[in-house]
Amino acid sequence: MGFSTLNEWLSFQQTINPKEIDLSLERVQFVFNKLEIDIPEKNVFLIGGTNGKGTTTAILEHLFYNYGFKTGAFTSPHLNHYNERVRINLNNSADQDWISAFKIIEDVRDDIPLTYFEFSALAAFQMLSDSGCDAWFIEVGLGGRLDATNVIDPSVSVLTSIAMDHEEWLGESIEMIAVEKVGIAKSNKPLIYGDTVAIESIEQGCNDRKAELRRKGHEFNAYIDENQFTFKGINKSIDNISIPKNWGDGESDNLAASLSAMEANGEFFPSQDVLQGVIDGFSIPGRFELHEFNHRWILDVAHNPSAAQNLRQRINRSNFSAEYSMIFSMMKDKQLELYLNTFKDLVQTWIICEMETDRSFGVKQIEKKMNTMGINNIHCAISPLEAIKTLEKNVSISNNVIVSGSFELVGPIREFLLESQGKI
Repeated sequence: MGFSTLNEWLSFQQTINPKEIDLSLERVQFVFNKLEIDIPEKNVFLIGGTNGKGTTTAILEHLFYNYGFKTGAFTSPHLNHYNERVRINLNNSADQDWISAFKIIEDVRDDIPLTYFEFSALAAFQMLSDSGCDAWFIEVGLGGRLDATNVIDPSVSVLTSIAMDHEEWLGESIEMIAVEKVGIAKSNKPLIYGDTVAIESIEQGCNDRKAELRRKGHEFNAYIDENQFTFKGINKSIDNISIPKNWGDGESDNLAASLSAMEANGEFFPSQDVLQGVIDGFSIPGRFELHEFNHRWILDVAHNPSAAQNLRQRINRSNFSAEYSMIFSMMKDKQLELYLNTFKDLVQTWIICEMETDRSFGVKQIEKKMNTMGINNIHCAISPLEAIKTLEKNVSISNNVIVSGSFELVGPIREFLLESQGKI
């Protein structure tokens, strides 16, 4: 293909497979086997779960980087730019690196109808290999068992949490979802499980695959005492780590799972000083990201009830003064009422909008649901950027503003805030 820009390649990829999601490993495995991808013998982490994948990936990535490894991470989706999906030594990838990798994939795929995500994952693996990364951190896209990332044979698999999400694809119960997610467990390799639900399904999945299971509350645990974090694993422990007061339980659990993964991997275990340094400087775009610009803005990509509850916990622990407004939208396949219930008693003014995707709830659908729930003071907008204008017309400058519900909502508002502050 003679495409010369990243956008041309991305547009082309959306035409290859008529399905946006087409869970199967056969297509990816076929193409993967034809690629010359050099995967490290160790220090390869495959990270799945409902919530917490991005945080866990980033913690591991920063720890390895601090110990002098050349790190490569693949995450999805992106917030503002496609290049965010691959990081080499903590830096976002360049357009040309993607273009070069895409050309390689296209040359070997033999008309195999890869999805947009499958093309992305294979190109990411090619880029990490070409860059000579000696520590890989691969975030699962959807589920686990049939996700494109599961062609990777990791040193350690990690499951951060399991909650209700993507029921159309993964199943209508926690147990069914767990069966899909534990599919990333590998024979004679450790699987770290950072949650306590559906434990029988997790244990059975590991037994079936002859994987070594390390469970929160059994093989490892974490203790919090006045923002002091302590980890105890099988043979390794660390204590007196100061964590931010506004961390939710989810962030602490993700840190514990990361440390258990480090112990299981066996390459090294972080010193107290290094771990504290990583935590002190830790932030992820779109995860409780704060901006001071006319309002205090709280940006968070939480898009399911479990993530919403963790966000609410973080807000409560922050003890911000003033009233709360919220810019909100959500995809049609999400649990709208359960999500809204988390913030119903906190938010005084709601700005709801549609997103630039046909998967978005319409504002009338959201408004109707809110009305049945007794939620008032609702304003509607046709897009995320119009939502900002509506906010400024109807909300006091002193208000805290929560922006949450979807990556595709947080992304454009984040870009607006960064541009307005001269940060991009």
